[in-house]
Amino acid sequence: MTDQSSGWHPVTKGLHWLFVILLLCVWGAVELHEFYDREDPMRGWLVRLHFSLGITVLLLLVLRLYWRARHKRPQVEGPGWQRALSSLLHGALYLVLLVMPLSGISMRQLFGRDTEFFGLFALPRLLEKNPDLGKQIAFLHKEVFWPALLILVGLHIAAALWHHFVQKDNTLTRMLPQR
Repeated sequence: MTDQSSGWHPVTKGLHWLFVILLLCVWGAVELHEFYDREDPMRGWLVRLHFSLGITVLLLLVLRLYWRARHKRPQVEGPGWQRALSSLLHGALYLVLLVMPLSGISMRQLFGRDTEFFGLFALPRLLEKNPDLGKQIAFLHKEVFWPALLILVGLHIAAALWHHFVQKDNTLTRMLPQR
């Protein structure tokens, strides 16, 4: 294990900001597709982009969790309750980042649809068609996991800003890319 007690490893920072960009793109693709008619090829392209980026988030999450297991975090500043809350928030974020793409893939398979990865290949079908279960998973994906992700990301941003402007410590600046 590598110790990064003074700051975050550049790979950790890169993955963090890559997640930010990817999540904005995943969200943008699914929102933008609504502006197109069902028959418009652009709508289908944006939906496929949403799925492909979601799968990318899942793959990068696996990489991120592997990296985190191999490299120690920098020393977390603040009292014990803040460190515990930070761990809880990060754990919840990782969990939701895991269930969002898994529920999206499951939903597609339960509706009997293929899920392609950037047009390169389709994911193997692991679930039999079951539209009723697919509707339940779709509800969780859109109405439970998505708002949970927004809340957790909002709390993460709020905590970083609180550390920067109220605590006036270097928690936020340690995660910023090098200038």
